[in-house]
Amino acid sequence: MDAAHSTILTTLRRGIWRVTVDGAFYGDYRTARHANDSAEAAAVALRQTGRVVKVLTEPVIGIVS
Repeated sequence: MDAAHSTILTTLRRGIWRVTVDGAFYGDYRTARHANDSAEAAAVALRQTGRVVKVLTEPVIGIVS
């Protein structure tokens, strides 16, 4: 039997970083670091249940790292 798949997506809108899991709201964060930490924690928790998890960050245009 194949493992279930989940997608965690981080996006930036109007200065707020939003994390969704399979399209459902997971959290809003003021910094990319907090959003990424949250996304990774969610991924770890889902992987522990046997899911295959893809973590994505929407490209941000105009921001230089």
